[in-house]
Amino acid sequence: MFRHFYIPLILSCVLSVSCRSAHQGTEAGRRDVVTVAVFALNDFHGSFVPDERKGIPGAAAVWQTLDSLKAVYPYHLTVSAGDNFGGSYFYKATQGRLMPALFDGLGIRISAVGNHEFDDGQAALADKWKSSPLRPEGWDMDYVCANVRNTEGRIPDYIRPWAVADVAVGEKKITVGLVGLLASSTPKQTSRSKIAGLTFDGRYPRVVDSLQALPDFPVGKADIRLLLTHIGTCMKQGAPAWEDEDSAHAAALRDPMWHALITGHSHQAVCGTINDGLPVVQGLCLGARLSVLKIEVDTARMQVLSVTPEVCPVRPDIALSGAAKAFAGRIDSLLNHTLVMGGQPLCKQLTTASAEMVHNRDDKYRMSEVGTLVCEAYAAAYRRAVPTSHNEIVIGASHFGSIRTGFLQGPVRVLDVGEVLPFSNVLRAYRLTGEQIRALVEFGLHNRRYGWLQTSGLEMECDAVETLRVKSLWHTAPSGRRIQLLPDAHYILVVDDFITTGGDGYSPKFFPEAQELKQVVLPATTEAFVQHLMNQQTIGGKADAEQRIIIGGRKYASWAEMQP
Repeated sequence: MFRHFYIPLILSCVLSVSCRSAHQGTEAGRRDVVTVAVFALNDFHGSFVPDERKGIPGAAAVWQTLDSLKAVYPYHLTVSAGDNFGGSYFYKATQGRLMPALFDGLGIRISAVGNHEFDDGQAALADKWKSSPLRPEGWDMDYVCANVRNTEGRIPDYIRPWAVADVAVGEKKITVGLVGLLASSTPKQTSRSKIAGLTFDGRYPRVVDSLQALPDFPVGKADIRLLLTHIGTCMKQGAPAWEDEDSAHAAALRDPMWHALITGHSHQAVCGTINDGLPVVQGLCLGARLSVLKIEVDTARMQVLSVTPEVCPVRPDIALSGAAKAFAGRIDSLLNHTLVMGGQPLCKQLTTASAEMVHNRDDKYRMSEVGTLVCEAYAAAYRRAVPTSHNEIVIGASHFGSIRTGFLQGPVRVLDVGEVLPFSNVLRAYRLTGEQIRALVEFGLHNRRYGWLQTSGLEMECDAVETLRVKSLWHTAPSGRRIQLLPDAHYILVVDDFITTGGDGYSPKFFPEAQELKQVVLPATTEAFVQHLMNQQTIGGKADAEQRIIIGGRKYASWAEMQP
């Protein structure tokens, strides 16, 4: 599965022309100056398996790259900025067994809490893979997040507000203190059942100031003081900027006691300064780029002299050796021997994509062919569970964000299907009126933050491009019959439980509990998708499947197509 080539590692970084050895601090007049490198992985999302076509280098390449960096910078610390898993079907199918071994090998013992850290529930987060037989002896993880509170108004026991680590420099120790913060938008991006009883404070400066006021605040006494956040940043006009619901509060994190910021969450590579000169760095998601803070410290006075943020690439074709190469073999073994739905291995081919099927999460104001296919799978799952006529209207719907990627042209494996739809949320069926479905669809066309609602077999007649008010809905049944949905008539809607409990900004009021068909037993989303594709000889190349919005007799698939 892995291809190993010998190509020298080139650390092309954003701000620096080259990476300098820590030993250069021994030049004349600087004998007490060393460079401490703080490396960070962010938004890895359990991307163990390499896929060069998708820009995913894989866990073994990340491991090898970090080993190369550590050889250059012998004084170092490696941390994570959150979302270590979630969004990876390989991780879910293998029950996360390799995550402790990976983090132990990378040297990660401190992590920010990302919104996806709650994907398996609070109990699993607290467990930290202790029940895994592959958990290395002596390895442990400190999750840091200062702005989360439980019903008692306290930080949960399985999370700490800060962490402190020592970097040995000869006989001396340089102390690195980190305070964690998580985006306050987490309740909109996580199933409510998984974060029950928790609140996330978006007044970030107030949270940090309250820690500094504590008499025994150890980070205040640390030699290097960092904010380790899962709060998104981005690059605007060549400079870092915040991308968060509480950006104004994030921009107020200006206390000079902090030497730098490490961020995550927005899946963008970010490097530079923010908040009036505070260094900030965020690596690219899925292990494609790593964050590096090169911190010069005068060890005689234990004083930070400078901080240089860099973003370094992880090459998918880097030559693997030692522990990284052995880890690649463990991944290959799981790919071939992990059995999922129906006893199929992850590497089993289900169907073939006759053309590339794009689902770009950054192009979220559209109806994609992949989105339609996913929703068709939901409707098909209901029809398998409940005998229905071909003319009965069953509509599958999905929020845009649950569909993580598309299919490339060629063979489609179980693993590929899972990477498109990795979360395996519970499917639920509702009997709703045409008016209720119209209101849901209309909201889905105005969900500016999270993207358009995806549906199967629905065409939406809207009044105008400027307003996108839905006037009528039409559905094409498997029989080919096209029927208009009537406001007072009832129809079947199949969706996942994330959207029904407030996920991605959708109100639970769209899905009244009294109208749920609780007696209908449906598979999880990914299983429904796998079952559907097993019955498809080929997929892709159906451009007409994208044409879903009708305005003035013309069909559109995206907001971009509507623009003059």
